Amino acid sequence: MNRALSALGLARRAGKLNWGFDTAVEAMRSGACGVVILAADLSDKTKKNVRFEAEKYHVSVLEPAFTMEEISAAIGKKAGVLAVCDRGFAEKLKQLIADGEREEMRI
Repeated sequence: MNRALSALGLARRAGKLNWGFDTAVEAMRSGACGVVILAADLSDKTKKNVRFEAEKYHVSVLEPAFTMEEISAAIGKKAGVLAVCDRGFAEKLKQLIADGEREEMRI
């Protein structure tokens, strides 16, 4: 999972990451968003609202086992909702998160 968090930090430094509910929804609305990532400890209500918006705009939602604290450490900002606004970064993050989850299941 460390590689996925590192990729999130890289996406932020590259300017391809939006954080927070409102900015994520705006990115989905504009069509710029490739994937939305939700923190594991995000409230159920916020998760439900993000999923609703993502479904409306046909955007994938990932819910890795990252806490807000881990995400905040990786990107340098407190956040529980992240919108990745680059297709390449989005695909790489999907792959890294899936690989990390498979790795955790083996342990």
